[in-house]
Amino acid sequence: MKKTLLPALALFIAQGINAQVHFSDDFNDGNLTGWTLYDNDSDPAQSSGTNYDNWYASDFSTSFPELGAGSAVSRSWAKINNVNTVLNPNNFMISSAINLTSVSSTGLRLLFQAGTMEPTPYHAEHYAVYVTTSNDPAVIVSQTPVLETTLAVGEAMGAQVIDLGAYAGQTVYLTFRHFNTTDMNTLIIDDVAIKTLQNNDANLKSVTLNRYSATSTNNTLSATIKNDGLNAITSVTLNWNDGTAHSQVVSTNIAAGATATVNHPTAVTYSSVVEKNIAVTIDQVNSATDPITSNNNGSTKFNTLSSLPTKKVVFEEGTGTWCGWCVRGAVTMDYMHNTYPNFVGIAVHNGDPMTVTEYDNGVNLSGYPGANVDRVLLGESVSQSGFESIFNQRKNLATPAAITATVSGTGSSVTIDASATFKTVFANANLRLAAVIIEDEVKGTASGYNQANYYAGGGSGVMGGYETLPNPVPAAQMVYDHVGRALLGGYAGQASSVPTSITDGSTANYTFNYTVPSTSVRGNMHAVVLLIDQSTGEILNATSTSLSLANVNNISKEDIGMNVYPNPATDVVNVDFNASNKNYTVSIIDVAGKVISTTDYSNLNGAQSIQVPVAGLTAGSYIVAVATEGVSFNQHVVIK
Repeated sequence: MKKTLLPALALFIAQGINAQVHFSDDFNDGNLTGWTLYDNDSDPAQSSGTNYDNWYASDFSTSFPELGAGSAVSRSWAKINNVNTVLNPNNFMISSAINLTSVSSTGLRLLFQAGTMEPTPYHAEHYAVYVTTSNDPAVIVSQTPVLETTLAVGEAMGAQVIDLGAYAGQTVYLTFRHFNTTDMNTLIIDDVAIKTLQNNDANLKSVTLNRYSATSTNNTLSATIKNDGLNAITSVTLNWNDGTAHSQVVSTNIAAGATATVNHPTAVTYSSVVEKNIAVTIDQVNSATDPITSNNNGSTKFNTLSSLPTKKVVFEEGTGTWCGWCVRGAVTMDYMHNTYPNFVGIAVHNGDPMTVTEYDNGVNLSGYPGANVDRVLLGESVSQSGFESIFNQRKNLATPAAITATVSGTGSSVTIDASATFKTVFANANLRLAAVIIEDEVKGTASGYNQANYYAGGGSGVMGGYETLPNPVPAAQMVYDHVGRALLGGYAGQASSVPTSITDGSTANYTFNYTVPSTSVRGNMHAVVLLIDQSTGEILNATSTSLSLANVNNISKEDIGMNVYPNPATDVVNVDFNASNKNYTVSIIDVAGKVISTTDYSNLNGAQSIQVPVAGLTAGSYIVAVATEGVSFNQHVVIK
């Protein structure tokens, strides 16, 4: 939170150089220090921790990145002392004194963001804003508010701009009052400021451009612009510069206080493999000079690729045996794993016997079940449709490197040779390789392995069979898959595992060593190798390889169009793949690495569909392997 109360003399000195800011608070330090909070209702209070019965600070940047790390929040519904509670708020958040005694009325405005992340019909929060010469709540409510309204749209933030010219020459208090509403959920207030605005003041908030792209491909550069001025912005002169200026006038319509995104008409494209730092500026607003140029600049990086490696999408799903809704995560993860070969799912446990503290702290989720996707989409909700939507958005993103891994070693000793083969150039890369060990079929006998289950009885709908199980599900009936067991190289990755200078076609290699604990089963374990961008924290690409298949390259089944179905199977597994005049072996391997069955086929060519009998196999997880000339293509299958 940045609170600013500036002397009037300093403000006038700054005129024409910076906007005159008389008061501001963006709440990014995570508290409401400097505000006086009054709770004038009879709603119950939380016995410990955050008091949801009054104003408090919270982070909504996952849903609204533009808000930063903190916002002011008041609730009309909350879980109070672990009980779902309807609230009837009459909550006041009153500022410290704001000195406007030497301020002109011209251009004096109150600006703030207001909204909710709740969908219809739980969006209709009612609130009022007062500007008064007293900070006594009884006096405040006797005055006419400068704004009184009910949120009209859910899951959105809206800008408010209010003329405060009538309050120039006074010392005032600013009050946000949440009242006259019930049984909605969350009112969010942020980016509060009292400023003297000027005309034609554009603020370049962010620049969006594909980070990686194939050569000779058009990429659209977008600029998100906030109107910090008094008049509407109808055009901006937008320039992106990679050493050559690309300046264009772009028409738009941005009301005072509002934000909009515009596209630069000139595409970003290069015919060769390059790395570019692109500067972006707003050179003019409404064909005139912007009076405040300090917020008109941005930049972005861009690389072209010689070829497009297959992109794997990593979902790190937060879960816990204590979390009754988290069985939805288990069902969703199994579905995605069995349906999408380029899906990589890791269950990161919290507050139960399977917790890896460093991993749990790294994902830093605030709600369960929740998920981070490629460590760039944070705190996403968990559902089959939601995961599919995100996966389909990200699976075709260009990525700078192909990731491979081979496993060797016997017994409990495992060596993982990780490689990243780059398809672009970096002059000063800041990348690391990491490996995550995950385990399937994890079981336990202690009570901590009992799984809370809010789907018991079917009242919350069908959930993969959990609706027929009790709450909690006893440990004896639970099997946990995709469990994150260890971080090799740490959460952020292994330092110095990738060089800073990278050429197209070069490969970075790093060897990770791991000892399988006596309590784990090596055949149930995988190594997920990650390539992590240290500047953003994003997982750029990944691969997963079984620890049970020593000395065998685990190559993606897309290379031969491999498809195994049905999955789960009972009597027969169909194995489809494209052959190319070679000899092939089709095998069934158990999770301990034991070959259960194998059949050789000679001189196969073209599309193949082979039936493998599995009726006599014990129920559980297996690997179907199609091998040719020392390469194995593998897919998991569940036998009922």
